[in-house]
Formats: sequence, structure tokens, C-alpha cells
Amino acid sequence: MILFSTPTSANGSLFRSAAHIAAGRYRPVPWVNEIFDAGRPEDLRVLVPPAEDCLIKHNAPERFNPATRLSDYRFVLNARDPRDLLCNQYHWQFVHPFPGETPEAAEARKESVRAAGIDHFVLNLDISPYLDGFLGVARRIAPPDRIFIGYAMYCLHFDVAMERLAAFLGTSLAALPPAQRRGLNKERVENLPANSNWIGRIWSGTDTAPGRHRHELQPGTISILSQRYARFLDFLRRMDDPRVAETYD
Repeated sequence: MILFSTPTSANGSLFRSAAHIAAGRYRPVPWVNEIFDAGRPEDLRVLVPPAEDCLIKHNAPERFNPATRLSDYRFVLNARDPRDLLCNQYHWQFVHPFPGETPEAAEARKESVRAAGIDHFVLNLDISPYLDGFLGVARRIAPPDRIFIGYAMYCLHFDVAMERLAAFLGTSLAALPPAQRRGLNKERVENLPANSNWIGRIWSGTDTAPGRHRHELQPGTISILSQRYARFLDFLRRMDDPRVAETYD
């Protein structure tokens, strides 16, 4: 089983939720993180994730090995509005460590980004490798072998999303033992501030609802990004639940 995601908000929380639901049947493996931490990110292009008894988190779609036999896995697909993703990337410039960067270089970079502003940043950051990599894999997965749990549904309709995920994993929320239900409950948006695993307790600039671009970007910037990422936004509208389709307008 692969949780396949763009590097977007909530993929860590969704991974933990899936692990709670699938506890005892799948061993959670933060595969990409382990390979990055080992200093071998390019190995992702040639390595194949374990196909048996593991729940793999793969949030580097631009490095997904094209030789991977997709039919060997089932996929939980996770993505969010690319305009919101870009806003997250801006805020992370100020808090997220950059490997190999000296403190002086970090301060200079932050000052440059801050002075230029968020609109300049999002218009000049190319996230198409993430999105194209994600689409290239998602569109080749047989429909019975995939489920889409997007950021919008995860935040706004947690119970619906988790019941669907449980069914995909061959169980139901009602069938989960109390310990697993308690672990899952910690991942609700309203409970995240008290969750020690929530990334927002480590780095500022995180968010817990779709649509941050509407509050942070100028209308002209939004218009440009909406056209630039029209193909991915259309994919999200079609893949996601109708009750959150308007978040992609």
C-alpha cells in the first residue's frame, strides 16, 4: 500500500491516520523521509518500495521510479490545491531548514524572499515537477486500486474521508479497537494543536483548512496561478468529493 502525495499539508497526518486504521496489517514506513535522511534522494528514482505488508509514504512524486509495477500496490492518493501549496512553500521559507545552508546564507535568503513578498514568490516558484509527477502516476493506476483522500475533504469532512479510507483498507471505523480510534481522533483538525506529531507544533506557517490563497494572494496573482495550474485543478475537481469541488474554483 502506498500513500502517494505531493509535498503538501496533512500528508503526515493522513499517513498516521491510515496507520491507525491499518494497524496490525500494514507496517508504516516513511520511505521517502528515510531515504532523504540517509542523504540519497536520487535513489528514489531507481528503488522500488516494498510491496508486501507495508504502508509506504511517498511524498516525492517527481522522483517516483517509473519502472515501479503499479499493479503490485494499492494507492491512497493525496493532494491539495496548488495555489495553497505555493502559499505553504512561501511560509516554509522562513522556518524550514535547508540542508547545507549556512546561517548567514539562510538569513540572506529569508530577507530576499520577505522583501519580494508572497505574490512574487509564488509566481516564480515552479511546482510543476510535483504535479506532473503525481498526475503521471495517478492516471496509470487502475481505479479499483486507488482512493483519493484530498486535503479539502480531510480537513472539512474528516469522518466521511476516514470511513471511506477504512473501507478501502478492508475494515470500518466501528470495527476499530478503542486504542486505534483514539489515535485516529487525534488527527482531527480541531485536535491537531494538542497533537505532538503535528508539524505546526514545530514550524509556523502551517494551516488546517483549504483556501488560504484567497486570503494571502492578490486577485491578479490568483488568476495567473488558476490558469497555470488549470489542468491540476480540473483533476482535483473530478477526483474529489462534490461537496468540496468549489474549493478548487
